[in-house]
Amino acid sequence: MNTIMIILISVIFAAIGQVAWKFGMNQIGTLSLSSLVSALLNPFVLLGFVMYGLSTIFWLIALSKKDLSFVYPFISLTYVLVLLLSSMLLKESIGTNKFIGTLIIITGLIMIARS
Repeated sequence: MNTIMIILISVIFAAIGQVAWKFGMNQIGTLSLSSLVSALLNPFVLLGFVMYGLSTIFWLIALSKKDLSFVYPFISLTYVLVLLLSSMLLKESIGTNKFIGTLIIITGLIMIARS
């Protein structure tokens, strides 16, 4: 499997993990010591941990294939994907600054991927 594909799988799992955590925390409310156990047992929070575990496995595979200086900038794609998923699933707004910042991230990644 191509290294870029492995990185993208890692990024997708990480983004899904973030959104799952947010769904879980929306159900729990503000985290406190008394709600910590409930939070850790929430199905969405557990799903987030699983997604992050899978993300880490694919990330390690990517690191074994390419230089860190090539692989690491792709973490910023997680931001882009979380922004899109947050907008679609959580109904969060994407303002002009977030949109422009996302375009800058994507432009930078294209430059890195071509080097």
